[in-house]
Amino acid sequence: MRKQELLKAKYSSLVSQTIDSPIMVFDIWELSDVFIALFIILVFGVLFYSWGTMFTLLSLCLGFGPVIKKKYPKGIFFHWPFSRLRMELPGLVNPKGNDRRFSD
Repeated sequence: MRKQELLKAKYSSLVSQTIDSPIMVFDIWELSDVFIALFIILVFGVLFYSWGTMFTLLSLCLGFGPVIKKKYPKGIFFHWPFSRLRMELPGLVNPKGNDRRFSD
């Protein structure tokens, strides 16, 4: 037991437990892209049996999605519709429409 502690003190190095980069599959797709693709296969390939729609959505998700994510900053798929289509979500997400003030 003592020898293991000496080896650990001499040769070990601390490793950060946080993941600073996304988990990649085949060094192309992020893990979220793969789960979205599996959901598309489940819904349009198994439930609705619509092969054309499934392959179109898979090519968009796995083909064009990573290219757009590399070119533009993170969150482009969420922020683009709000900025281009002038969408507003009143309430917690966009509280500017709520003029009432509440005391703590």
